[in-house]
Formats: sequence, structure tokens, C-alpha cells
Amino acid sequence: MIERLGLVGVGHLAGYLVEGLARMCPELEVVLSPRNADRSAQLAARFGARVVTHNQEVCDAAEVVLVTTRPGDVEEACRGLSFRAGQTVISTAAGVGVGTLSTVVRPASAVRAMPLTCSAIGRSPTLLFPDDPSARAIFELLGTVLAVEDEAQFTPASAIAAYYGWVFALMDDAVSWCADAGVPKATARALVLETTRGAAEMGLRHPDRKLADLLDSLATPGGVTRLGLRTLERSGSLEAWIEALEAVLQRLRGAAGTER
Repeated sequence: MIERLGLVGVGHLAGYLVEGLARMCPELEVVLSPRNADRSAQLAARFGARVVTHNQEVCDAAEVVLVTTRPGDVEEACRGLSFRAGQTVISTAAGVGVGTLSTVVRPASAVRAMPLTCSAIGRSPTLLFPDDPSARAIFELLGTVLAVEDEAQFTPASAIAAYYGWVFALMDDAVSWCADAGVPKATARALVLETTRGAAEMGLRHPDRKLADLLDSLATPGGVTRLGLRTLERSGSLEAWIEALEAVLQRLRGAAGTER
């Protein structure tokens, strides 16, 4: 069992990871980088993490080190630190390939991961490459681990992290529309959120069925679901989602230099 996890870089995502780990595995000791002193102190106070005085102390203390800096800061943050054989170093930065990470964390194992902010509630689907057992053990505490077979698959799969954000925008619009139509806002919010969760659960409960088939089973001819779907298709709204994913993918590939 992993006893200590270290974080180098304590920014936006790190807070959700620390919160989720404190909730799901309170016995795990989390050791925080001192670089963002205020942020580290807040997380330590809220979730019982330990702040050290230097990033090298993070590396010395932890079996697994999470590097949660911005993509452009990963190499600088790791260069000059001493890692050890048998240690796993995980980067959550988009566009930083395993090859690049390996050069600055040897002889430790290098891993890429893409967790989401819902790590805080133990519901994150986390992309992983390669399928390292120590990295898997950490992220299975925070939700579902989805390991890809090679790094070429990782970048397009990681574009779905942007889709995760867009779902909030779609739900917010649906809540506002429902409230404007006269439904109490609290009811509208709960209805939209529970409906979205229900659709996802239906898909998960029926892995052998295409999502399009589940849609067809409820979008009966002449019904309101079919009416709305045709409106979306005529306006090009569904195609816009694919265009948005393609835009994200091109950005990610550009940042990666086709995986640095």
C-alpha cells in the first residue's frame, strides 16, 4: 500500500485531488510543495496534508509524486530534483509526453494522467499512460481509471476533459431556460442535474448497447424528444460539439508537438 503521495505544484487541480484523497483515503499522507505557500497552507489546514520546505523533500518523502504544474513548467519543476528507482512520477500537464518527463525524473517511472475536478468527490474518470500500478492505485481512489494502450491515443482522449467542462454550460442553459419558463430554480437545477446523471447511468449500465440505440429507444416518432433532436440537427448544434472537440485536439497536438 502506498503510504505517502507528494505534490509538486499546488494549483487549481491539486486542490481537488487533495480533497478527494482526504475523503477517500484519509490514512494516506499527502506531502505538499511549498512553492505556492498560501495555497499549500490552506490545503494543509483543510485536509491534513503536510507542507515541506523544499520540493526535494517532497521527492524524498513520497513513493508517488504528482507533478501538477502548468505544462510549460513541468521540466523546470523537475529538473534539479533527485528521484529514485522504484518511485513513480505522474504528470497531469497536457502536452507533456512520457519521453519528456522521463528525461527529468530518471530513474523513476514516468506516467501521464488526466484526472478531472470531480476527483474531489471520487467520481473522476482518469486517463493513464502507461498503466503503472502505483499510479492506478492512487487514481482508483478518486474514481475510474482508463488506461490507453499507447501515447498516440492519450491526446485525443484527453480532449474529453474539455467536454466535461462544456457539459456544465449546457446544464446551466437548461436550468436557466426551465426557470425562465416558471419552474422554481432549485427544482429546475435538481431536475437537469438528475436527468443528466440518469442518462449517463443508463449508458454505463448498458455497455453492450450503442448510445445512439438508447436515444432511438426513447425518441419515438412524433414525440417531443424527436422534435427537439431534429431542431438541433437542423441548426448544426450537434456538429458544433464535434468542431469544438477538433479545435481542442488541434490545440493539444500543437502544445505537444505531436507528443514531446
